[in-house]
Amino acid sequence: MKTYRNINGKPIIRSCFNCKHFQPIDGMDKMGYCQFKRLYFAYTLKKTVFAIVKSFYLCDNHRLINEDELAKSQIAVDLRDVIKQKGDFEV
Repeated sequence: MKTYRNINGKPIIRSCFNCKHFQPIDGMDKMGYCQFKRLYFAYTLKKTVFAIVKSFYLCDNHRLINEDELAKSQIAVDLRDVIKQKGDFEV
């Protein structure tokens, strides 16, 4: 999955919090609805429900709020290349 670097040169971590499909739930800290894909409501079998997600989740349908602007002005990097692995941390 590709991402972009911010003004400090650090990679932008794609989490639900900075996705254009994320709608926060009032009164609930770090939770919201993913409005990308509707789900079936069990009693009516109509697509009227959105999934509840945590703000730090990541999915393949993530779209940054200003992704079009970033694509024009920033260099894309692969998110897997910038995330540190378990053995990469210094103790």
